[in-house]
Amino acid sequence: MTAAENLRTELTLSWKGKKNTSSYQRIIRTLEALRESLILHYKEYHTIRQALMEASSNGLTGKQRVILRWLAENYREETIYTVLIDRLSMDMGVPKSTTRWNLRGLREAGLIKAGDKDNKGIPVRLTERGRFLAGYLDSLTQDAEHI
Repeated sequence: MTAAENLRTELTLSWKGKKNTSSYQRIIRTLEALRESLILHYKEYHTIRQALMEASSNGLTGKQRVILRWLAENYREETIYTVLIDRLSMDMGVPKSTTRWNLRGLREAGLIKAGDKDNKGIPVRLTERGRFLAGYLDSLTQDAEHI
């Protein structure tokens, strides 16, 4: 049951026996208009979010997409940047320099946070934007598998 339906039920119960009043009818109409407006705004938000995710994902290399999805699916521990480079390099079978370059690109795009030469020892983590984009990339992969 949605919040709008809950509110409508509450109103109906509290106005029991007085449903034909103009105040009650006005409140119900306003509530329905608000509900419809929220549905439209949500659809617009979803469309804009999808467009931004597509635009963001197009700016990433294939390896960066793989790393981002790997981080979202496999990375649970608090590992520092250099240790993560070693692990990713081994798991993906690519040179450490390639892994480092791709992680740097993800950090510069604001998709991960990690320590740097001035702030060593900070564990790597996905940012909110990185989690959204990883989820979007994962949904694309799942859609492609179902075709």
